Amino acid sequence: MSAMSAGWTELSDGPHVGASAARAQRRTDRRAEQKVARRSRQRWAVAGCSILAGTFGLTVGILDVLH
Repeated sequence: MSAMSAGWTELSDGPHVGASAARAQRRTDRRAEQKVARRSRQRWAVAGCSILAGTFGLTVGILDVLH
């Protein structure tokens, strides 16, 4: 009995290089899309935190002037 999986032992002509290359390209494309999406989320998070900090500072400044 072979220790290799049935997919490897039953192939008559070996692994298909074209199929794995296409799969690798799809994986590369998907990772690139995920990287762009992650960068976009990070930028929105930084922008949101900056707006929040700015409004907090403005509120504290206004309250300090009014006090």
